[in-house]
Amino acid sequence: MREIGKRLWRMGTYGLIALGLGVVVSGSIGLMPAPVALRAEPAVQQGHAAPIRDQGQPAIGAEKVLSATLMLRSADGRDRFLGSAFVYVDRRQAVTNDHVVESEDHVIAVTQTGERIRARVKRRDGLRDLALLELERAGPEPLYPGEALRPGAAVLASGAPLEAGFSLTTGVVSALGRQVDPKQPIRYVQHSAAVNPGSSGGPLVDALGQVIGVNSRISDGSRFFVGIAYAIPVSEVQSFIAGRGAPRLTAPGLRLRPLDPRMRRALGFRGQGVLVDEVLAASPADQAGLRAGDILGVFDDLIIAEPGDLAFALATSPVKPGLRLWRDGAWSEITMDLSPVAGVISAGLGTINGDQLQGAKSPAVKHSYHLSDLGLVVSSDGTLDEVRNQGVGFLAGLSQGDRILAIDGIKVGEMTGDWPKTYAFDRAIVLRMGLAQGSVRHYVIDPWAKGRGLRPASGANVLDQEVVSFD
Repeated sequence: MREIGKRLWRMGTYGLIALGLGVVVSGSIGLMPAPVALRAEPAVQQGHAAPIRDQGQPAIGAEKVLSATLMLRSADGRDRFLGSAFVYVDRRQAVTNDHVVESEDHVIAVTQTGERIRARVKRRDGLRDLALLELERAGPEPLYPGEALRPGAAVLASGAPLEAGFSLTTGVVSALGRQVDPKQPIRYVQHSAAVNPGSSGGPLVDALGQVIGVNSRISDGSRFFVGIAYAIPVSEVQSFIAGRGAPRLTAPGLRLRPLDPRMRRALGFRGQGVLVDEVLAASPADQAGLRAGDILGVFDDLIIAEPGDLAFALATSPVKPGLRLWRDGAWSEITMDLSPVAGVISAGLGTINGDQLQGAKSPAVKHSYHLSDLGLVVSSDGTLDEVRNQGVGFLAGLSQGDRILAIDGIKVGEMTGDWPKTYAFDRAIVLRMGLAQGSVRHYVIDPWAKGRGLRPASGANVLDQEVVSFD
């Protein structure tokens, strides 16, 4: 490979090299290297970071991207790992995901050199899953926004995947404009740079080290990276920092279903629209006269062809938008009143604009859990007969066929009665597990932990969901 690279270099052209990065945890979980096409560079001496270079542009060291990356830990005295962040535009300012900091008011930002800087959560936007941190003192040199890239362009992701701090992975832009949550008016950048739980909030950068997105989600069906990752585009970050958020509106109270060809034939409908699957009682939709079985075609002059289109319509909607409905074989027009109502969850999903919290109240805290609440179906000998997808047990790393040997040091054989159903706990527990392949591991199960990792997305593009709820 080196000889090929040298020949290409002597010819005055760039070759292609394949780079891959795998992460191994406790010697049992690994990622095979995934080849990614990048421009060839002259050999780099061992111990020196390879430059990120673009033809006609100055070289930028990968070390600068890593230097601007931060690991976030809780400031509550427990020093819990939360996720990743990065210094952005200003040395006193950092960006991360809202789901990383969640309800935290302050966090500890750890730099690559080990410096710990206390930071205040200055602003958060739950709808766009972004949070802005104000560092108490200047951090490393910041990263700056880049331009949108086309599919196939090389990208790098930086963060702390699986708490492996300051890791850099490579990939390409796979697709643009992915709406991975139909209730969220965001069109994500899909890419192939490896990210895992803990990577949330880290930057996705281009070949110049400029930010093109914030890593936020992975594809559903696996706890770890399977070749599909999503980043919030930097244009959304810029809008968020500038204070341009979604309007404060009451949720319409609708549940929508896409129309497949069979449903269209059965309903005799040939236009564009989505089926109103349910209208919640006393909601704005109910008060406006919508009914289950209506077909919503237009919301505030925007065509609603898929359920996810409504999220974008709500993001720019006036307080009293006009709707166009198809009912009983004919189109009609109505007006819906989305004026904010005290105590009612807003369509903005609890966005914080400026420094003040607005919108929905936090959900009630669950004070105790049973094993079934973790998504586990357990037999009397401790064998996991089922591990439900996206439950706490699944996200902790448990698999069907594993067996609980002990809970907090108490062996399963010493437990009495129908313990798989009656066992309850009100604090974090430690499970000693016999894994299906014969090894033994310990897992900390803490349903109250915050900011543990990336949000999974159901499939590569979740607009095929059966029902999407806007309530």
